[in-house]
Amino acid sequence: MTNRYPDSWSQLQDLVAKYFNESGYTATTERTVDTVRGKVEFDVFVETPNELANSMVCECKYWSTAIPQEKIHAFCTVVSDSGISLGYIISKSGFQSGAHNAADKSNIRLLTWSEFLDSIFDKWFAFRKRRLLLMAKPLAVYTDCLDVPIDKLNKLQLEEYKRTLNRSCSLWIYYCRTINDESISKYNQEHNCAITSYEEYFDILEENVIEVINYYRKLYCHCEIPGWKFAF
Repeated sequence: MTNRYPDSWSQLQDLVAKYFNESGYTATTERTVDTVRGKVEFDVFVETPNELANSMVCECKYWSTAIPQEKIHAFCTVVSDSGISLGYIISKSGFQSGAHNAADKSNIRLLTWSEFLDSIFDKWFAFRKRRLLLMAKPLAVYTDCLDVPIDKLNKLQLEEYKRTLNRSCSLWIYYCRTINDESISKYNQEHNCAITSYEEYFDILEENVIEVINYYRKLYCHCEIPGWKFAF
């Protein structure tokens, strides 16, 4: 999913919030919540309105040692007092023996960084792909000669447009619509890259899509293309 590894507590909580947000949730860091015993600040607060659990909270532990079961019991109490549906403890160094027993049959989940990434991957991947396809959909219009007024282009513009079609069609048809290990390998070969994670691949594709669409918008800025063609 990603090559990122947090190098501090603040980065750990920021990355946890980032990947929740990129999975379709709404996550904020250092959120204060009212509980039956007073106010408590959670490292990450996640709103999940379309799921059975309407909210989640995360405690991010960037400790050099494993988390003991006493911390699990304390977090269980705080989450229970807050009325929040689900709580996560995400630990850099794992958990001591007994910690998982302490969380068993509770609404607390104990995860290492890699386990957290694995647990959220499917939702994150689906969200990033939907976002990319939404960004890239105008290419379906710009790369179709029947949808754009090529007759309004001068000779140099037309030649330039034709030169871009192969790259743009490939970007839209192959790379954006089919995202897997094979497409990453093909992209690396064709563009002399060394992409090693899905996150890096999505980021590069989004940059390419923005660049290409901006080029077409500039090319056709003096030509009228009906707006309904882009209404997907």
